[in-house]
Amino acid sequence: MSADAERTGRGVAVALAAVELAALALVWLSWATSYWSWDPQHYGAPPGPYLQKAAFVPAAALLAAVVAAVRRVRAVAITQLVMSVAICGIMIGAKAAGERVYESSYRDACHAGVICDAPLPAR
Repeated sequence: MSADAERTGRGVAVALAAVELAALALVWLSWATSYWSWDPQHYGAPPGPYLQKAAFVPAAALLAAVVAAVRRVRAVAITQLVMSVAICGIMIGAKAAGERVYESSYRDACHAGVICDAPLPAR
C-alpha cells in the first residue's frame, strides 16, 4: 500500500470515528434534554429507547470494519473494530447509569406530588 493510500485510510478512519462520536453525542443530548425542566413534577424519559437508537452506531462501525477489511484498508478496519467494541462497552455502562438517573428522577417527581406507582417513604 502506498503512503498516499495509508494517509487516506487514516483520514477516513478519523472522519468515521468523529461521525460516530457525534451521533452518540446527539442521542445522549436528546435523552438528557428530557430531564431539563423547572417543573418539580416532571421526570425524564427512560434510557431504553435512546440506547436502542444508539445501538445502530456500533453496528454501523462493525459493518464499516468488515467493508474496510474486504477492501484491505487496514487503518479503517482496525479503527472501526475498536470503535465498535468501545461503544458497546460505553453503552453497557450507560444503561446502568441511565436507569439510576431515571429512577431518581421518577422518585423525585413522586415526592413532588405526581400520581405514581412508587410508594412514598414513611415519615
